Amino acid sequence: MNTFRNRNATQAFLFSSSKDPLAGDSSAGPEYREAEIMLPDGQFPDMHDRDGLIDAVTQKMAHVPAFQVLSVDIEAAVRAVGTPAAKLSVFISAVAPLAEFCHQHKGLWGQIGCFRFACALEHDGDDEADLADALFDAYKQASQPLITMGMAVYPTLTDTPGEIIDNADMALDHGAFLGIGTLTRFDAVTMNINGDRFYQAGDMEKAMNAFKKGLRLDPMDANLHNSLGVCYGILGEFDNAVSAFETAIALSPTEVMAIYNKGYVLLSQGKTQAAMTFFMEANALEPDVFEIVYHIGQTHMQMKNPDMARPFLESAVRINSRSAPAAALLGECFEALDLTVDAIQSYKQAVKINPHDAASLSALGYLYACVGESLDVAMLFCEQSVELSPENGLFHHRLGRVCLLRDRMEDALAAFATAQSLGYDNTSWIETVRERQLSVKVS
Repeated sequence: MNTFRNRNATQAFLFSSSKDPLAGDSSAGPEYREAEIMLPDGQFPDMHDRDGLIDAVTQKMAHVPAFQVLSVDIEAAVRAVGTPAAKLSVFISAVAPLAEFCHQHKGLWGQIGCFRFACALEHDGDDEADLADALFDAYKQASQPLITMGMAVYPTLTDTPGEIIDNADMALDHGAFLGIGTLTRFDAVTMNINGDRFYQAGDMEKAMNAFKKGLRLDPMDANLHNSLGVCYGILGEFDNAVSAFETAIALSPTEVMAIYNKGYVLLSQGKTQAAMTFFMEANALEPDVFEIVYHIGQTHMQMKNPDMARPFLESAVRINSRSAPAAALLGECFEALDLTVDAIQSYKQAVKINPHDAASLSALGYLYACVGESLDVAMLFCEQSVELSPENGLFHHRLGRVCLLRDRMEDALAAFATAQSLGYDNTSWIETVRERQLSVKVS
């Protein structure tokens, strides 16, 4: 569903992210999102809390062949009014139709979240939609249109009766993307959204479990295969990642994300030429995707083809002018093409975006020195680079070169010696400094 195809990149993989309409929303005020509205004692005496409802459904529905859970989110109705007293009044009137509906149909009901409620109803397997429509009608008759509804049914896969409550709750998360006044049934897309939330929170295990459950609901969902492949890729399980991406591609041959992602895994495995094939295929299907053009340029640079890398890296910088890595790599490309002035401009942009980019600082300082720009500024950049990355022999070598241009022989010798100790061969440069020192003494 295109509604949820909001592409994002994580560690250079592309995945279809559900841009969560509930995430980071503080417009309601923390007092209403984080705290329960306190109902008067005895207002709904048969209302369970979440755990109580799960226990009741587990006990009383255990031997029922089929039932459904209808979930309701009343937050929009409560937020539509201003004062605490008005919110409480709307809260009660928004809950009342569900309570009455559940009584009429001899169901179990309870509060499953701050503004969320659920009702478990036995059914014969044929009246699922009828019950949902009837509940919607009950809200309309009560002049309470500002609700979102979710639905989950038992049996679903191997889920326990109690887990159907969780499914109905997740259906409301899914419904948040579709808007107020909608009914959303728990399905594979629901699990993709659920998995994406865990993914964004850094809980890879729960994310993968959610994606796998989604695939049990719909094994033909290419997006879920891609999402699972991204998880495998981030965990370094490249064979599993490739398998997942290949399945996604087989199901949807023009699925750009999976094609690109397979290329990125191959690149991570050092299979540069094979990776390039998939990157180019993805770019042909959908040009001007930042991650794709950036990695085409990067791969060309790895293959020592800066002339071929240039147009792709220029496109990457045009698409995302705030990407320090893209600006830095374009600088490296220009430097390899002996376009020193262009390289300086790109490195300057990289440092502007990320002042702690040691590689760009080092290259910029060195190029400044090469073109006769202020040696003081060149020295400053090179010194900053070795402070940020003291383990990098090349950066120390460049610092030594700038020191040498400024006739700071002892500093140059120290920098070259450090570079040598870090594995960057500076034998000839150390000899050059010592020869100059000797000539100075002789003179």
